[in-house]
Amino acid sequence: VAMLVSNGDQITIMQPSQFLQIGVGKFLGIPIPIYIMATLVIASHILLQHTVFGRRAIAVGANEVSAKLSGVNPHRTIITVYIISSVTASIAGIVMASLTQQAYAMNATGYEFEVITAIVIGGTSLMGGKGSVAGALIGAVMVGFINNGLNLLDMPSAYHPIATGVVIL
Repeated sequence: VAMLVSNGDQITIMQPSQFLQIGVGKFLGIPIPIYIMATLVIASHILLQHTVFGRRAIAVGANEVSAKLSGVNPHRTIITVYIISSVTASIAGIVMASLTQQAYAMNATGYEFEVITAIVIGGTSLMGGKGSVAGALIGAVMVGFINNGLNLLDMPSAYHPIATGVVIL
């Protein structure tokens, strides 16, 4: 839909200045995206670890059939998880558009591998039912360190996914 609306073009964003501050602004010397990330990490942790919905989501991820037999509506839980995922992806898109001062429908294409790597490094099972928000955050920081290290070593970008794959193994 975004490709159709934009005709496949990049859209330059120069105004309003308040929008641009989301990506490049600072509050108390700390970039605003860090505050956004910290808020989402804390909210996600509370949601997963301290609410009935979080326990249901983990149960459905571990074993959908047994969760259903325990009285959990797996379809409702999965749809709600997808909605939450969409909202957080939208927030990430807003931050990225503000940071780069452009909107492009294919802007974050290719980040999936890095996200999966961060999740695996953070201890989340790809089979579901096991993982934590703190682990995912630690995994994301580790992937950032790996990418930064590869850039500092002047490694060609074509080799970055190979190095990341070796880390997963």
